[in-house]
Amino acid sequence: MKQRKLTLALLTLAAAAAFFWPRLSPVAAGALPEPQTRRSRTQRRPPARPARPRVDYSKFTHTTAAHRKDSCDSCHKSPSDNWARVRTSDSAFPDITDYPEHASCLSCHRQQFFSGARPAICSVCHTVVSPRADVRHPFANPAETFAGSAKARTRPREFGLVFPHDLHQDVMARSTSPAGETGAPRFVRASFAQDAPPKEKPNRCSICHETFRQHARVAATPAPADAKAGAGASVPALPDGLLKTTPTGHGSCFNCHWQDGGEKPFSNDCAGCHKLLPQPKALAPPAGKDADAQLAARAGFADPFLVRKLLRRDTVVFAHDEGSHKELDCMACHVQITSFNVLDEKTLKVPILSCGGSGCHIDARTKKWLNQEVGQKAADPSFRCTKCHVNLGAEKAPQSHLDAVGK
Repeated sequence: MKQRKLTLALLTLAAAAAFFWPRLSPVAAGALPEPQTRRSRTQRRPPARPARPRVDYSKFTHTTAAHRKDSCDSCHKSPSDNWARVRTSDSAFPDITDYPEHASCLSCHRQQFFSGARPAICSVCHTVVSPRADVRHPFANPAETFAGSAKARTRPREFGLVFPHDLHQDVMARSTSPAGETGAPRFVRASFAQDAPPKEKPNRCSICHETFRQHARVAATPAPADAKAGAGASVPALPDGLLKTTPTGHGSCFNCHWQDGGEKPFSNDCAGCHKLLPQPKALAPPAGKDADAQLAARAGFADPFLVRKLLRRDTVVFAHDEGSHKELDCMACHVQITSFNVLDEKTLKVPILSCGGSGCHIDARTKKWLNQEVGQKAADPSFRCTKCHVNLGAEKAPQSHLDAVGK
């Protein structure tokens, strides 16, 4: 009896297996299994997302998109609370002279401000990152004070200054007339002493550009024994009156551009004059000019603004205060003043033909300086032109010089 039950159970199981087997097994149904291939690791894992560049919050730049979306006064308070303390009492005026307050940063950078015991973002303004230390790095304004700081030597130049010389011709003309005659306020410089040129000069550029007097001049010293050729090794002491100054601070502008009814752009409109450069630029001397840092140091130039002026010149030994030069009107040489663009150095260049005005330095008949130098250079390529140049004098005479002398 038990054997009959066991046999019946086996038959029932076999019938069930025969019924379901074609549905469960593709092999039984005549279908061959697809060959299995080993997938590579790149197929098994999703592609990795590109890592975001790590932000260095110890460095601040205005070129960041989030920093450009709002106006300047969204961060900078005008005037700063300390404006009366950063300049002496008789020369102080309302100005932006300090960093923005914490509130202008916290709305976006709260996480960075509370990251660890010494957040890196605090070092943008503070010399020491500590809850008990509140000493800050010098602010970029006043420019004349900031220029001598260690931070100024490492901080890239983010802004270029827009100064339309053509619009300021009216200022030069206005400055020659008493206020009572025109009914308008006179232009009075805040940071430069009055040094008016002779009345016969129509272009009063000395309102802003004065002849630089190097009171603490350093005597010319010989170059080191291992100095490279062309590094000003045999250059005599540079003449005084070599350079003209350029206003570097707000004090030269705010007497006209005050924010309570002055000329536009007003003093609280930062973007009216300061334009953000496409890429921050280090305050480095332009390459390929006539001077170099060694020559500037041996000549005793220390002011960074004047050093930059010297290093970007094509003719280092030209002196504005020399002989007949100081008797000339500015536009006798700077013939393109109205088209100057201080953001484009090429527009500031003085053309070589201006040196031949009235037969001063270019004349084939009397063999003026340029004619002599170019002639000797043509005869002897190793000849060094020293009447106007230091380092550029060792190079081949440019085409502009050849055209000027008629060769």
